[in-house]
Amino acid sequence: MFQCPVCGELLEALTNVHCMTRHHITKQELIARHGTPKYVAPKIDREVQRWIRDAQIISRTDFDMAQAAARNQLGRRAGLY
Repeated sequence: MFQCPVCGELLEALTNVHCMTRHHITKQELIARHGTPKYVAPKIDREVQRWIRDAQIISRTDFDMAQAAARNQLGRRAGLY
């Protein structure tokens, strides 16, 4: 992400369209007057990172229970029990 040096808006890339519609100058003029856009690395709060990590994990027990239930259902259909 890049931050516009004039308005601070975060953009995938500083474009001539943004410069013309927001600031009424070309991209080259904006860079000449205000400098190049600053690269900003997206950051995620540690609490949010922890929540994402915890929410996505399927424990081995959960997996084994689902597998056992599926085997049990298949076994009943086959007449094994």
